[in-house]
Amino acid sequence: MTVSIWRRSMSLGVQSCDVAVIGAGICGLSAAAELTRRGLRTIVIERQSVGAGASGRNAGFLMRGAADNYWAACEQYGRELARKVWRISEENLSMLRGAGLERLASYRATPSCLVALSAGEREQLERSEAMLRQDGFDVGVIGVGRGRTPQDSLWNGRVAKERSAIGLVNPNDACCNPVELVELLRAGCGCPILEGQEVFEINDAGSALSVRISDGVVNAGRVFIATNAYAGTLVPELAGIVAPRRGQMLAIRAEGRSLAMNYYANHGSEYFREGYEGTLVFGGCRAGFAAEEVGYEDRPTAGVQGAIERFACEVLGTSRADVVARWTGAMGFSPDGLPLVGRLAGAGWGDRVWFCGGFTGHGMSLAHRTAAMAVDEMLGGVATPFPLARVIGP
Repeated sequence: MTVSIWRRSMSLGVQSCDVAVIGAGICGLSAAAELTRRGLRTIVIERQSVGAGASGRNAGFLMRGAADNYWAACEQYGRELARKVWRISEENLSMLRGAGLERLASYRATPSCLVALSAGEREQLERSEAMLRQDGFDVGVIGVGRGRTPQDSLWNGRVAKERSAIGLVNPNDACCNPVELVELLRAGCGCPILEGQEVFEINDAGSALSVRISDGVVNAGRVFIATNAYAGTLVPELAGIVAPRRGQMLAIRAEGRSLAMNYYANHGSEYFREGYEGTLVFGGCRAGFAAEEVGYEDRPTAGVQGAIERFACEVLGTSRADVVARWTGAMGFSPDGLPLVGRLAGAGWGDRVWFCGGFTGHGMSLAHRTAAMAVDEMLGGVATPFPLARVIGP
């Protein structure tokens, strides 16, 4: 974003730190906590408020894995890398539990289920089950012809009549209100957070980097950028790498309806779970509108919202959905669906500016652990399996 001269001031003065973290979502707050734990003076800079982006607008799934099923991930990334991603997502949830996740009022230890509504996806999930077991992961399969299914509105609705319907279950997953999670991470980051501060310049100031914000300057030895979908607005070289894509969701009033699990359907294109106070939450349906669902505009659209409503009615076996809330959020998509971690080669930056983002709709499942790994690499430790150089060059 740009900042007019009328908005610029020095009311915050000049502040100094070892690392300036830009972005106060799950990734940025997690990185700040890791930096603080290592004894580094850290300042977090946020253009709006903590969790204002996708971190506070998502479905709240804390699930194992990435965008698609395990077999598909192994086909795309190779089995070794896919196995690492699945392990990192398990570590992500374990670390969040260690940080106090289970104390949140909204926390639910609810299994996740990838449900196949077609013969083709059923075959992939059956292959995934075998491969996951071979690689030492805890997994289950439920559905038509596969034994008992949960007594919930998916398996009792019209979808249950599909002979091919099965579900691949991650039994140790969870969910929560993502806003509560962000607040937990804020409380644990242990450093100042400057909200309402746009970053519009990062300059080489010799021994430090000068980060110009709306109301002052932050001088930092290093900068850690965690703006995800908004990365290209700050760093032009990321504009063609991290694509801002809009996700849309809605909540419906559904007394008497229940969901025993958190569901992904149609290769992750649609997702749904129980909300709170008698609601069910549905999202996705962007595949048919991909060209339109690009950018940052916070506006639900009739086409996508209508598609989500129709899908919800199909799941529930009903003719209409009583919608009580609609919302959107901008996600940062990487070219291959995996996170991006690495240094940025801006003028005079050397190896002092790093980026971590591109979570492709799975920041809840990957960002906390990945941010800690990115901090370790930035400080000279072990490299993450998600090098930015694979898509942007060394």
